[in-house]
Amino acid sequence: MAVQPEPDTAPEPGAGEELTRDRVAVEDTWDLTPMYADAAAWDADAARIPALVAAATGHRETLGASAAALAAALDEAMALRETAARLLTYAALRRDEDTTADDGNARYERAAKIETDAEEALAFLRPGILAVPEDRLTAFLDDPALTRYRYVVSDIARHRPHVRSAEIEAILAQIAEVARIPGDAFGAFDNADVDFGRIADEDGTEVVLTHGRLDRMMESRNRDLRRRAHAAAMGAYRKHRHSLAALHGGSVRKDVVLARARGFGGARAAALFPANIPESVYDTLLDAVRAAGPVVGRYHDLRRRLLGVDELAVYDRRAPLLPEPIRHYGYREAVELVLAGLSPLGERYVADLRTGFASRWVDVHETKGKASGAYSWGAYGASPVILMNWNGTLTDVFTLAHEAGHAMHSHFAMTAQPFHDWYYPTVLAEIASTLNEVFLTWHLLDTIGRDDPSQRFSLLTRFVDGAVSTLVLQAALADFERQTHADVEAGRPLTADRLDELFGQIQAAFLPGLTEDNLSRIRWAWIPHFYDAFYVYQYATGLSAAIALARSIRDDGEPAVARFLDLLAAGGSDDPLALLKRAGVDLTTPDPVEAALAEIERTVAEMERLVASGAIPVPEDRAQLAEAG
Repeated sequence: MAVQPEPDTAPEPGAGEELTRDRVAVEDTWDLTPMYADAAAWDADAARIPALVAAATGHRETLGASAAALAAALDEAMALRETAARLLTYAALRRDEDTTADDGNARYERAAKIETDAEEALAFLRPGILAVPEDRLTAFLDDPALTRYRYVVSDIARHRPHVRSAEIEAILAQIAEVARIPGDAFGAFDNADVDFGRIADEDGTEVVLTHGRLDRMMESRNRDLRRRAHAAAMGAYRKHRHSLAALHGGSVRKDVVLARARGFGGARAAALFPANIPESVYDTLLDAVRAAGPVVGRYHDLRRRLLGVDELAVYDRRAPLLPEPIRHYGYREAVELVLAGLSPLGERYVADLRTGFASRWVDVHETKGKASGAYSWGAYGASPVILMNWNGTLTDVFTLAHEAGHAMHSHFAMTAQPFHDWYYPTVLAEIASTLNEVFLTWHLLDTIGRDDPSQRFSLLTRFVDGAVSTLVLQAALADFERQTHADVEAGRPLTADRLDELFGQIQAAFLPGLTEDNLSRIRWAWIPHFYDAFYVYQYATGLSAAIALARSIRDDGEPAVARFLDLLAAGGSDDPLALLKRAGVDLTTPDPVEAALAEIERTVAEMERLVASGAIPVPEDRAQLAEAG
């Protein structure tokens, strides 16, 4: 039976103030009880960790005795990892509800320590498995007793050149607790300590400038507001640029040191190795996107003309190009819109997602101290959840569709796979999420038809803006990561000046047509994904694969839907490139990236035709029309 959406009753904070969590309705908060009923249940599970550690480490000397003995050891190890992961996930989600709350931060620190200790205890596992003679291990893989762990053990065998002795592995596990310091410090600064100050909004009301409000203001038609909001936010980062450069540089050095400790040729090779992604895939992406600079420049020039400005600034990239009023979407209205847009994915997908929305998968509203942005996360055996900071823009609607893709990937994978095979690498995760955005775009284009050029133009603009942000900008950030790590590997320091200079150079190469100044060049300092090295390229490959899969589903129907759902259900049970090939996408070739870039070019060309036809007048034409009529 379909679940009817409840009316939107989002509370409003006082003028210029932030909403506090105690004023949010329960149905607009996520439900974490499938993980733990309460803090006492979490404490009880945490108390089980020593026994789980003892059980797992008790197999240290028997890994090579037989296939059955190895399977038993892996059973105990996975029980420990599953519990530690659930403890950490719950603690991190509770922390993100209010990053200023000491009890939540303390629980997270305790959970992080538990996971670090668990991995330290299990440090014997890989070297112990690799100590089994290769021919004996190969024979184990053919034994039915080890069937459920075939991919896990095969993947460990692939790591043979980069696994160290048990003693060194234990040290590396301990270092992991220190290695997270740069990212944790940046997270504390970015979510709790950074102060953007107060700013007069479009109505002249002075408000606290938050991450969420900044995001909304970047979509304002008021260029002065966009300029002031961008200056306030980027100015706050620039004020701390030397400290942030030290954090950033420390994170990069950590990546380089750990890569060398495991015998990799570089930090990028180390980051790509777990998912078995060749560096050539990364380079192919950067080469293809860099070559698309002229198309991006055409779009930026079109945007500049339609905004009626002499130069296009960074804060103009998301400004509306047409004069229609910005529409506000209620959260529950957005839920229905997303579900309608995803109907090509079949009845089961839509029904399961509808149930998830009704079951409080989503933490909806921005509240004081809440982590910024949006994400989906989950613990095995519990419902996935989504963090949002709802402002009611169409961007929020697309973000909801995006995060729903992550959540549904988790849902399908958890349902079909055991713990050790469910968790998929991010190179696959970003496909599920961006495919949802593609289908939502197509749904909206089909809904309005071709008889309303103004609305159609707005949706085409959104598609190009999203594609440029997801494919082009993320490729630029990926190139920035490549070069910062190359600098450190060559012994060059990452000073604030160097980071500013490099970011400016890359922005000019990948995003021609944007003006540069000190505030645009400091934008390296506010990107949290840089603390999870070589992550962002997967947004770009994800969009490329998503467009290919969406086209196949649109054109081939049910067989393509079945292949896509099989991809989701496969989780992390095989190498991602192999899983993608089964679904019909080959990322070892430039074809998916070039197809996505061609889709951008076709959309820009349609926008240019609409402008050339007069259906979308440029500012001087609007003035002439007003004068005539």
